[in-house]
Amino acid sequence: MFKEEENKLEQRKNAIDQVKIPADKLHFAVRQGFEKAKNERALKRNIIRKRSTWSIVVAVIFLISFVTSITVSPVFASKIALIPGMDKIVALIKQDRGLTAAIENDFYQPINLSQEKNGITVTLDGVIADKKGMVIFYSVYTNQMDVGSLELKYIQLWSGMNSRYRFDLNDSVLPLTERKDSQFFISTEHIESSKLEEELFWAIGLKNGEKIEHFKIPFSYKKMDVESKNIVVNKEVTIDGQRIKVKELIVDPIRTVVRLEENPHNSKKLLARAFDELELKDDLGRTWSALPGNSYKPLLNGDVWDVPLKESFYFYEPNKLSLTFGKIAAMDKDQAYILIDIESKAFLKQPSESLFSNLKVENDKVSFTIEADNNNDFVYFPRFTDATGRDFIIYYKGLFPSTANYVRGSLVKVSKEEMKLEFDLPWEKFTNPLRLELDSYPSWIEEDVKVDIK
Repeated sequence: MFKEEENKLEQRKNAIDQVKIPADKLHFAVRQGFEKAKNERALKRNIIRKRSTWSIVVAVIFLISFVTSITVSPVFASKIALIPGMDKIVALIKQDRGLTAAIENDFYQPINLSQEKNGITVTLDGVIADKKGMVIFYSVYTNQMDVGSLELKYIQLWSGMNSRYRFDLNDSVLPLTERKDSQFFISTEHIESSKLEEELFWAIGLKNGEKIEHFKIPFSYKKMDVESKNIVVNKEVTIDGQRIKVKELIVDPIRTVVRLEENPHNSKKLLARAFDELELKDDLGRTWSALPGNSYKPLLNGDVWDVPLKESFYFYEPNKLSLTFGKIAAMDKDQAYILIDIESKAFLKQPSESLFSNLKVENDKVSFTIEADNNNDFVYFPRFTDATGRDFIIYYKGLFPSTANYVRGSLVKVSKEEMKLEFDLPWEKFTNPLRLELDSYPSWIEEDVKVDIK
């Protein structure tokens, strides 16, 4: 077994030694780093351990992937060679044509600011920003090999005393990558906001064991002053009897948004994640897919949906574009809620194929069980109303807004088959019964529909 591992390792080393590095496409610094890696491996030919074997395998894969991505795009290679620390995040963006094109067109702004606490270093590597938002590139590094796991608790942007953006997470374990005597993690955060100032604080909370480390890094950047490219469509389609109008495409350097409008007379309610399978395709077969879970209704536009795509084609000019919807999350409007009688502690109404049971009303709290199975990610209640129509928002995590129309809530998995939803009753007077609107539920409509965009 040991001999077999040694032979495999030698084969991998020889393969790397034979890689030809195109001088016309690879910056000197990258070329130098590649040669250094080969030399270091040559010095360690007599040190063969299982751990070092896998370290070299990872390094081989990374280096080959890195060189492959560069040779595909000489422009991209020349750009990243000039940006400090860019080698860390090549793997993040080489599969994203929109971000790759943004870097090629000088939209990436290196920040490279770090903060260290108790052996953990967080670095704000850089940003790509326009007038509608930004993509933040960040990394986490620790040389403490005894760290079992780090959990990402929140990400936040601050301006002065005001929080402009906050994303809270529960038990989101970072998939740390091990490299020799350290572990690291690299990622991006996409932020949709046109109100971000150019002087900000970026904050992140990491849980290490029982302690949460809070990192806060001040930084400045510049919004790239470019205009959106709007493609007006205004074509209506019918999917399983539901009418949806494709209004336009809004194309920016770091995002493309498909704007849709549902007919208010439709018999079905569109649920959260309604358009997760939406996809654009051009005449060359390139596709741009919806960013899962990110469809939303802009304020003051009750029937309009904006569906962000994973990548942007701002720097491309497709000759033809077509749109397909795939499966759409929707359910009959008269089924899209449950009605709870607080006094009799009973469900007065729920969907015909209900997932809800075990209703309890005690200690000024309401709780019930949701059949989890494989659908637990698709059941969610953001709010409820009393019999007079007064609206209450269920607040599940983070800092609790102490206002009259907010109540605390929790949604936890109690077994492989069940979730438990619990929320406080309003502390102000309310009128029975309570109506909980379904925002997410395992219900879909599907029909093959294709819309020519251009």
